[in-house]
Amino acid sequence: MAQKFELLEFAIDVKKYTTPGPIVTEKTAIGYHFVNTGNTIIFINQFPLYPSGVLDTMYMGCKDVSKYTIRFDTSVLPLVNPELTVITFNQA
Repeated sequence: MAQKFELLEFAIDVKKYTTPGPIVTEKTAIGYHFVNTGNTIIFINQFPLYPSGVLDTMYMGCKDVSKYTIRFDTSVLPLVNPELTVITFNQA
């Protein structure tokens, strides 16, 4: 017998970050999808995210209430295309 899941309505918001600092969080956010769309290693709360890497905090039955701060790896200068794309899932 197939399990039935409760559907949750949400809307997405997409932001790009090219400078270090805090990630914008909303009270309605239930999860995030981080994509390193640049060519520089990004640290999200000390977690390294390599170019083309993905960090997903959207899990069924959970709500992410974390605060996130990003910084770019400066061991190789100049920075080449530092960019993080963040998709926020907001409960409707």
